[in-house]
Amino acid sequence: MKKTILAATLASIIAGAASADWRDAHDSLTIGVPPIENAEEGQARYAPLAEYLSDVLGVPVTLRMASAYSGIIQAMDAEEVDMAMFGAAAFAAADDVLGGDLEPLAHAVSSAGNRGYYAVIIVGADSDIEKLEDLKGKTLAYADPNSASGYLVPSFYLGKLGMGDGFFASTGFSGGHENSILAVVRGTYDAAATWHYSEASGAVQRMADRGEIEPGATKVIWESPLIPSDAWSVRASMPDDLKAALSDAMTGFAEANPESFAVVSAGSWSDIVPVGRDAYEDSIEMRKAMLKTRGSN
Repeated sequence: MKKTILAATLASIIAGAASADWRDAHDSLTIGVPPIENAEEGQARYAPLAEYLSDVLGVPVTLRMASAYSGIIQAMDAEEVDMAMFGAAAFAAADDVLGGDLEPLAHAVSSAGNRGYYAVIIVGADSDIEKLEDLKGKTLAYADPNSASGYLVPSFYLGKLGMGDGFFASTGFSGGHENSILAVVRGTYDAAATWHYSEASGAVQRMADRGEIEPGATKVIWESPLIPSDAWSVRASMPDDLKAALSDAMTGFAEANPESFAVVSAGSWSDIVPVGRDAYEDSIEMRKAMLKTRGSN
C-alpha cells in the first residue's frame, strides 16, 4: 500500500510538471549549492537531488557549486541559477541584492525534529578557554561574511555582549566552515564560529566521521538561539507554476525517494517542509543592524 501511495504521489508530481507552461521558457534548470562542504563532497552529496529533480520535473537539472556564498547570490541575481539553498544570513544578503525578489520555498526539518540549527563557537578540546570571556585577546575565525552560523549570528550576539572591536586580538574569514574547524584543530586560530544541530550532529561531527579530524578534537563554549534551516529559494518573479513544481518536488523528496534523500541530507534531516519569508525576518533585521554599525564606523 505504501509503495502504491508513493508511486501515485510521484506520478502526480510528474504529471503536473509535464503539463506546466513553465517548461516553454525553461528547458533546463540550475540549482545553486553554497560552500557548506568542499566541492568534491558537495557534488557527491547533492548530485542525487539534481537527478531526482530531473526525473520529477522532466527537464535536465544541473548543480552549480560555489566557493563562497556571494557566488550563489551573484548567480541568482544574474538569473544563472533558478533555485538555491541559502542559509539565513545568505538569504538576507541575497534578498538585499535582488531588491526583495527572493522567495523561500522549503527548508529541512532536522532528525531531532527542529526546523533549524545553532551557531556555535568552538575551541580545541585541550584549550583552557571555557567561556566567551576567556576569548579576550584571542583569535577567532569566521567562515564567510554571508554565513549565518559562521558570521552573522555569532558576531551579532558577541557585539551585544560587548565583545566587538578591540575584544579579540584578531578575527578573520577562513573561507568556509571546514577551514575554520581545521584552523582551530591545527592551532592557527584559538576559536571558530560554525554550526551544529546538536552535540552529536554538526559540521565538526561530519568531518570526524569522514576521518578529516579526530573525534573529540574540539569543544563548544557557546551556542546561539535557533537559526531557521537553510531555505531552498527562488526569485519571487519566476512563473508561479514553476515555483509550485519546485516546491512540490522538494517537499515530496523524502517520501518519493528516501534513498537519495538520505544521501542529500547526510542523515541529518527527517523531511523538507514549506517555509515562508517570515522565518527569515530576524536574519534580515540582523543584517540591517550589522550594515548600520559598519556604516557608523
